[in-house]
Formats: sequence, structure tokens, C-alpha cells
Amino acid sequence: MSLAHPYMLAIPFLLLALMVLFRRAPRAATYGDTSLLAALPISLRAVVRFPAYVTLLIAIFSLLAIAASDPQSSHVLRQDYKSRNIMIAMDLSKSMSFLDFASSSGIVSRITAVKDVTREFIDSRPQDRIGIAVFGTAAYLQSPLTLDHRMLHEMISRLDVGLAGDATAIGDGLGICLKRIAGVPSPSKAIILITDGVSNAGQVNPLKAAHVARDLGVKIHTIGVGASVHLDFDDETLKEIAQTTGGVFFNANDYEGLKQVYAEIDKLEQSTAKQPQQSYVEHHFAPFAIAGLLIYLLYMLLFQTILMKVP
Repeated sequence: MSLAHPYMLAIPFLLLALMVLFRRAPRAATYGDTSLLAALPISLRAVVRFPAYVTLLIAIFSLLAIAASDPQSSHVLRQDYKSRNIMIAMDLSKSMSFLDFASSSGIVSRITAVKDVTREFIDSRPQDRIGIAVFGTAAYLQSPLTLDHRMLHEMISRLDVGLAGDATAIGDGLGICLKRIAGVPSPSKAIILITDGVSNAGQVNPLKAAHVARDLGVKIHTIGVGASVHLDFDDETLKEIAQTTGGVFFNANDYEGLKQVYAEIDKLEQSTAKQPQQSYVEHHFAPFAIAGLLIYLLYMLLFQTILMKVP
């Protein structure tokens, strides 16, 4: 608790000094003999009047002075939090439409499962900056790193097989992600590569992209998707990409397996980010001002009625 204007507390003392300094003698009628008046008993109202007058005035001036000094308290608004920067490179080649992922609602396509679980993964990381790149015959940036996860949901819902072509340019997809995440000043930078195929298009060699990522301090976690009887991805290349960068390779062959992969990645990619300390000031003058006003009203009521001084 602190005071914005502590000098305002001197007001009651200043007013008291002025009252004493300019106090005038009370007017009274002149009587030849006051001995009979002195013998009269003093009423309770006369006894109470002066102490009440002094007490109420002190209370009013003190409360209003405290209110004028603006008592306030500061509160920290935000603390450190777990934060990551993650780019997701998603395969949209033709083979991603294959129906071989078991879910609670039946068999779904690979792309449907990937989109559903990716949305859940994004929802579980509200403090993370996440971006999305897609690749097929060519690679495109779908969204840069952002905290606007609602927008990511909308973009993912629009993705479909074939939007980037029917082939699989894994290296180009990694290259797009590296361009967006390499310069981010954060110790936690990662790419999640999701594919069901072999790199057969594009201008960037996936393993060369992995070495660049390693030099830039970016981990690449690779996920090969597809049921065990229809495994078409190049697991050796995906493993080498992950190992080169310090990431991990996962094989997701059903819906629950894909969810488990994302859960494991969630454990791997963690770092504490220091948020610039922000605070807000809470003002507490209102209760003192209201109390001073109420006591003033009480003062006016008493001294205009039962404690009124009659000449």
C-alpha cells in the first residue's frame, strides 16, 4: 500500500491550526447576575455537543485527507510461463486421403485424423506460438508463428488433400518452416514433420534441411503416419532427420497412436519464457471518501436537530 499524494495528509492539521488562529469569542448577552443560571443542572446535550463536534470534524477531515492522498496498491499482472515456438509441416499429398486410421467413430482418412489431433494439440498449448506449413508437390506457408489459435483452427479446417499437389516435397516443407522459425529469439524452437510418404519432389534435400536445422538450433520431430499394412513412408530418412537435429521419430498407425505422439512431443518441447513483468495499480480512495461524506451528513443532521445550539 502506498500514497500517491502523501502531502494531503497535512490538510487536517492545517485546518485545525487555522480554526484555532481565527477563533472568535462566542457572542453572549450581558446579564447583571448569573448566579441563578449557574445553579441550573447542565443538560446531557450540552455535555455531548462539544466532544461530538470535535470528533466528527476530525473524522471528516481525516477521511477526506486520506482519500485525497489516493491510497493505492500494485499487483503483478503476469508471471513466467511455459512457452514454445513450433512449426508444423503437414503432408497434403494424395496418399493422405487413404482410409486406414481407426477412430471412435470408425475408419477415417489420414488427413482427417491428422487435422483433428493437430487441433487438439494446439488447444493444449495456449501460450505457444504455433505456425503451419503444408507441402505436396510444392510447399506453402499456411500461417506464420502466432498466438491466434482460433485462426489456426480455421486454417486447418480448410486444408485438404491435393491443395499443394499430389507428390511429396518433404525438404521444401522443412525449408519453409526453417525460414519462419530460425530467427526467433527463443531457446525452444521445433518443427513437427507429419508425412505418410517418401520425398519425391521439391528442390531441397530433406537431410540437408536437417543439417541446416541442427546448425540453427532447431529440433525436428518426425511422424510417419499410416497403418502397419500400408506403410509407405521412408522411416529411415525420417529417423535420420530427427536424430540429426536432436528430435525424435514417431510412428503413428492409428488415431490414438497419433494423439499419443503429440502428447510425447508436448513433454519434449518445454522452456520457461520470462514475460516482461507487468502490473496494475488499484486505487482505494473511494471507501474513505464515502465514509467522510456519510459522517459529514451525520454531522449536519445532528447539529441541525438535537445538538443544535440555541442562542
